[in-house]
Amino acid sequence: MSAHWSDAPPDRVVTMPRPPSTNKLWVRASGKPRVRSAEYSQWLVAAGWEVKRQIVGIPPIDCRFNCVIHVPVSRRDSGNWEKPTLDLCEHVGLVTNDGNAHEINIRPVERDDVMVAIWCLPEMGGIRKAAPSRRASVVRGRTWARAKGTALTWKLP
Repeated sequence: MSAHWSDAPPDRVVTMPRPPSTNKLWVRASGKPRVRSAEYSQWLVAAGWEVKRQIVGIPPIDCRFNCVIHVPVSRRDSGNWEKPTLDLCEHVGLVTNDGNAHEINIRPVERDDVMVAIWCLPEMGGIRKAAPSRRASVVRGRTWARAKGTALTWKLP
């Protein structure tokens, strides 16, 4: 019997503050399509800086990967943690495309933050291209800008 992939040490491990509920990520603005909620935007900035600090000098994962996400024990549905967590991992450059996830396990454990462990699967095919870069956007005085062909850079005002 072969060992499970999660028995091996992960290739990357990061921690981040708890994200808002998936139900609170977007809001409707009158006369506009859905936009990010203020709570989600604030979390993206705070958690983004925290994760960027942990991955300095580490190249992004550009292959298929397996992922285990340890989340605090709560009444929240387990699947509610996946979207904001993996979106942030893509947004800060930990992975090039969160669609390359092969297996995702959400494990409620006794903790206050969220831990993401990733196992690379370079031998696996079906890799999605890197997510397209987006125009610079301003969130409460902080600018996220991406120069052509470079990773996301985070600039403080």
